[in-house]
Amino acid sequence: MNPMTLSLIQGFMQQIGGGGQDGLSPWAIRGDAIAASLQTVRAIRQSPQASTEVGAGSLTVNRRGASLGNGSFATRIGNIAIVPVIGPLVSRFSWQYWSYDEIVRDLRLAESTAGIEGVILDMDTPGGMVDNVDAVPAEIARLREKMPVFAHANFCCSAGYWIASAAEKIIASKTGLVGSVGALIRYVEMEGILTRLGANVVEVIAEQSPNKRLSRDTDEGRAELQAIADDGAELFIQGIVENRGVTRETILENYGKGLVFTAGEAMRRGLVDQIGSLEEVLTEMAVRQESASLAGPATAKSGTEKESTMLTLETLKAEHPDLVSAIRAEGAADAAQAERERLIGIDQQAAGLTGHDDLVGRLKADGKTTPAEAALQLLAAEKTKNAERLTGLQQLDAAAAGVQSLPSAGDGSIQQFAKTPDGWKAEWEATPKLQEDFPTADSYVATMKRKAA
Repeated sequence: MNPMTLSLIQGFMQQIGGGGQDGLSPWAIRGDAIAASLQTVRAIRQSPQASTEVGAGSLTVNRRGASLGNGSFATRIGNIAIVPVIGPLVSRFSWQYWSYDEIVRDLRLAESTAGIEGVILDMDTPGGMVDNVDAVPAEIARLREKMPVFAHANFCCSAGYWIASAAEKIIASKTGLVGSVGALIRYVEMEGILTRLGANVVEVIAEQSPNKRLSRDTDEGRAELQAIADDGAELFIQGIVENRGVTRETILENYGKGLVFTAGEAMRRGLVDQIGSLEEVLTEMAVRQESASLAGPATAKSGTEKESTMLTLETLKAEHPDLVSAIRAEGAADAAQAERERLIGIDQQAAGLTGHDDLVGRLKADGKTTPAEAALQLLAAEKTKNAERLTGLQQLDAAAAGVQSLPSAGDGSIQQFAKTPDGWKAEWEATPKLQEDFPTADSYVATMKRKAA
């Protein structure tokens, strides 16, 4: 691990533990993603553009729009605000990390900014502290009474997913990772390091509070930590129950118990509502807002109308042609890739089966049958084929019951075979006439067994 990364993680651990040994607040975070996320936050916070343009109140223009306001990293495209949720999340405002305080502030800024009529949470976080995280879903719920709030999940884990679950819908990017529902406590024992550095650690516990400092090596001490972590996880689960409208049992059964899922699997399990790029989410919200505007009553008085900031499709084409091109290119690429995957999936379902070429061809040609649907149709066709084959064998077996066949060695002489299953099998293999009358050696053996009986 390089010194810069080590320094980032050490600083973060000091932040989460309060600089001492008492950092017992439960965490909802993917520990293996902390270093990369911290570097992302540092790059955003300390970039020359961020330090000069945002600090000076100028508009910062990038893929995610123009700055929503002075000192904020939230942006806007037309009438839609994009609120970032990036990196490890802490409770209170910090210039080094993203915090729940900052997210709440940006949501309120979006609400109070003229012309903003929708919000997208730009999720790229491994999670963070449990302490104060509930303030963000509460703010999202309040904001949703006035405008739609979507969450776009690129990397959305732990406390990040807790936040995203409060949105009206969660849309994962095609390469996104979502999940890690749960909580943990990471306890760093520093006393040994201090002792080796020459420190003399003295601690006196009052008689009135013997449980003040339970040893982590005792059952009681571990139980204390376990209870705190379990409480944090239960708060997380109940938050999702309330936000997503699912049952606790569904979360425990389908949400992975701490696992992280790719976008497709997250959607199959119900963690996200759809898969799409940020540009597609922008377009969906723009179309929705345009439809609502056309359907809603006109409230502005004549002569007092303000210039509309509505992000219509025409506005998107005129002001952000790069986004339109990206949407079209990505849509075409996604469609082609989806069709390739569909055809490959159908071939995989048909692998090892024979006699179904026409059916496979029709399934491929219709452009809509999924591999799962193809598997059901192929299974039904295979059952029908096997049933017909069995009926034919039974008919041959019944017909063979009255057949008297004189086996021949093929050279005019009579060859004798033992009246046993092995003998009858050898007789069938040596006699072309029997092979014409009986489709398999086993059917001939079965016939001869009946005759012998």
